[in-house]
Amino acid sequence: MSHAIVRAETPEEREYARYLAEIEARRHYAAEIQAELEALNVALGRFEAEYHARVGVLFVELDRVQLAIHEYERRITHLQTDPTADPTEVERDVGAAFAGRREDVRHGEEETRRYEQAFQRERERPRLDPGTEQEVQRLYRELARRFHPDLARTTKERRQREPLMQRVNEAMRARDLTALQGLAREAEVADPAFEARPIGEKLVWAIREVARLDGVIAGLEAELAVVRASDTHGLWTRQEAGERVLEALEADLTDEVAAVRDQLAELIVTYRRLLDRGRT
Repeated sequence: MSHAIVRAETPEEREYARYLAEIEARRHYAAEIQAELEALNVALGRFEAEYHARVGVLFVELDRVQLAIHEYERRITHLQTDPTADPTEVERDVGAAFAGRREDVRHGEEETRRYEQAFQRERERPRLDPGTEQEVQRLYRELARRFHPDLARTTKERRQREPLMQRVNEAMRARDLTALQGLAREAEVADPAFEARPIGEKLVWAIREVARLDGVIAGLEAELAVVRASDTHGLWTRQEAGERVLEALEADLTDEVAAVRDQLAELIVTYRRLLDRGRT
């Protein structure tokens, strides 16, 4: 009767196995934070697009009308000082005085148009049912653990993971379950040469990897804390809780815009009256 000889693990091998378990636990936790951070960024990005499309456009209009008020006030001052002032010279002066602010308003209008387009695209995107949304989140966490560059063992593996993780993030933002499922079927990057290293080298790597992953986790936690402390997150949280934050801001700004438009209309009447008086 023969007996199979079972090689006993060395202390280094047992220690290496323990570190591997710690590494896997940290990778799992880092992937959870990464998934939460990505999901939160997606949600805040959508909210920010809606905010700018609904509220930001009113801020831009408010800036535009207030700029026009200041410009007409300067025109009026010109004509009050010199009723016979050449309107062309007045306009040249106003244009030079407010060129910077006009450019700021123009940039604000362009930015708002981009947000309006993004918001419209988001409104047209089909909404996922809760089950599909949960599967998207689950797959993303799994793929982040497998492909995130910060969780790679070597520089070579990191370079190989970067394009894969980019595809994972793009699929997550698009909520493309089919794309995520396809990525899940792709083989995880492996480095055969790594497994062939002596146990002592692998143990040194594992010890350093635990410390490195602790740094990665600390960075992700700090990034998540910054996002949660942002004004956008505060408004989004209130909106998600049922408070009609955007509606209230829209109403207040609409009233404010109406008031400054009335002020602008009065200034235009005053300017034209002074202009006519200077011509007679």
